Amino acid sequence: MALMMQKSAATAKAAATRRAAAPAPAAARRLSLRVRAEAEAAAAPAAPAAKPAWTVPTLDPNTPSPVFGGSTGGLLKKAQVEEFYVITWTAQKEAIFEMPTGGAAIMRQGPNLLKLAKKEQCLALTTQLRTKFKLSPCFYRVFPDGKVQYLHPADGVYPEKVNAGRVGANQNMRRIGDNVNPIKVKFTGKGPAEV
Repeated sequence: MALMMQKSAATAKAAATRRAAAPAPAAARRLSLRVRAEAEAAAAPAAPAAKPAWTVPTLDPNTPSPVFGGSTGGLLKKAQVEEFYVITWTAQKEAIFEMPTGGAAIMRQGPNLLKLAKKEQCLALTTQLRTKFKLSPCFYRVFPDGKVQYLHPADGVYPEKVNAGRVGANQNMRRIGDNVNPIKVKFTGKGPAEV
């Protein structure tokens, strides 16, 4: 056992002399580094320009319609006394799509404009164009006097996406456990969301 201790002491001494003879590691050396603020300020890029505000797209009545042999659900008298709806989109290539009024149509490459009788038909076609063809359509209401009102997407961003500054509707920012007891709302004339 004494012999083993002598061997381990000799090995420890040899390792210590090797460490002393080796050069110091890079972390132990002292380096000086000078940084000048002037050079950094000159190299900094200019601030990016402010993002332009969103503007309502204009409706071009000369936009061609998709190729369709059927009817659009019948605008009939409603378009003369009330209003009708116009949906527009730009397609990268010709494609066949299903009309919300039934049947199939061929969208043209480039801009397309389609007149429909109901807003619900425009919403249905918007959903189809966004999911199946990855397009971004928008639609308008056209009044009998020719006035055009932009409808959807209202602020340029579709409702399921987050947009800065958009105020939520029918929202209560509270946990379900913080809801009021229903009996306290009954016969007050207020809804649960108003309390």
